Amino acid sequence: MGSMSQNTLPDYHFLFIARELGPEWLFDAARQYWARFRPTIISDFELIKLIPEDYSVSVTMIARRDRAAQLGVELAQVSARAFFDPVVYDELFEAKAELNRRAQSNQPFGVPLIPTEAPTPGPTSLPIKPTIGPVLGPGFITQTPTPVLLEQSPTPESPTVSPTAIPVDPNATPQQPLSPTPGPVTG
Repeated sequence: MGSMSQNTLPDYHFLFIARELGPEWLFDAARQYWARFRPTIISDFELIKLIPEDYSVSVTMIARRDRAAQLGVELAQVSARAFFDPVVYDELFEAKAELNRRAQSNQPFGVPLIPTEAPTPGPTSLPIKPTIGPVLGPGFITQTPTPVLLEQSPTPESPTVSPTAIPVDPNATPQQPLSPTPGPVTG
């Protein structure tokens, strides 16, 4: 992975709120910033460890001056490749003014972004996308059809019944759902 700078968009953008700050720092100061750029909000750096090495990561950190340097060291210990974007102010109104300025000027990291001629498709490796259910290649059946019984009688709505029947083995064990499930779907 090449080096990332402040004027390019990362694959993953996180907004870190220092733990000692109250919820108003997120819900008031960072409201417009989050609405504009939609970074993932975190309160610790553990999630960053899960991002593969070939993806770029940027962490915009909101903190007071007394904790900013220590938090920068903690981020570097977790991921030396993550771009660190500190928003360091001791007063809520100062942080809000800076984050609102960034949102209004479309500058997520405080500087203009490099314009691109065409949208880039993203990293060359396979994207990480949480899915619901198994992901299988072509030609695989992911759901077993319910068997249709052969003993269907005509109804007044449909006088003739010609189902495409699936033979049912009378000695087969009926299918039952897994209980308990082996874990979360997206885990």
